[in-house]
Amino acid sequence: MTTASLAIPRHGRCALCLQDRDLLESHLVPKALYRLVRAGMRNAHPLQISAAGQRNTSRQAVRRLLCAECEGRFSRNGENWVLRHCYRGRGVFRLRSLLRESTPIPNDSDLLLYQASSVPGVDSEAIVYFCASVVWRAAVANWWVSSIEYEQISLGDQYQEDVRRYLLGEADFPEHVVVVVVLSQLDQPVLTFNLPRTDRFDCCRSHRLHIPGMTFMVMVGREVPRLFGEICLHRAATHPIFVGSLGDRRAQNEIMALMGRTPPPGGSFPLAEGVERP
Repeated sequence: MTTASLAIPRHGRCALCLQDRDLLESHLVPKALYRLVRAGMRNAHPLQISAAGQRNTSRQAVRRLLCAECEGRFSRNGENWVLRHCYRGRGVFRLRSLLRESTPIPNDSDLLLYQASSVPGVDSEAIVYFCASVVWRAAVANWWVSSIEYEQISLGDQYQEDVRRYLLGEADFPEHVVVVVVLSQLDQPVLTFNLPRTDRFDCCRSHRLHIPGMTFMVMVGREVPRLFGEICLHRAATHPIFVGSLGDRRAQNEIMALMGRTPPPGGSFPLAEGVERP
């Protein structure tokens, strides 16, 4: 499908509202993420790294999926807030700055734990909605980035429908879904993002998404509320958000593996060093 053909609305069934409407060019991850990464890098085109190799390109993961009303719903309910408050480059990280105005809660991990419920200005539901919307989009169809196919992930038919109804505003947040959010502790988080990836465990599937400064884990399964409910941004009354190196390390290790490089031990993050435009 060419860029020119995607620019012209075409009638079809919207995947979210299920109504027959004109379908627009939908993005798997927000278009503004590409602009953010491109603005902060020395190269005019972001570096795309996949199993097929690496190249600088501004091509984006797009397909006809949503009507204009549902596109607007995604923007209003999550994307606008999250993209303003994620890491923006040059030390601007509004969400982390808001959290650091409060005192972290002692816990048993090496991550700092903040209670977002007590921090004015933090929109926890916008964060939950954003990551649920991206994971749901990744589950409803295959996506193409240039000539590279990104195969859809699996939420399971019932969970996928539960998430769709939540995103549409027809139902509460799904009972068997948990969202965990970890922010970067680096002064200069790497300006990168990945398309959702799936880790399979005995008790659940965990779908992971990384954008500049923020890592989201969306865990799905009947046991997840019992096992992870206390750290879920939506379910726990304190709306916990973590700060640490966990998300940075996972994102960096995956990128370096695709580049054929060995991730460094310890606390070194070479991909975050000197990559922003001065």
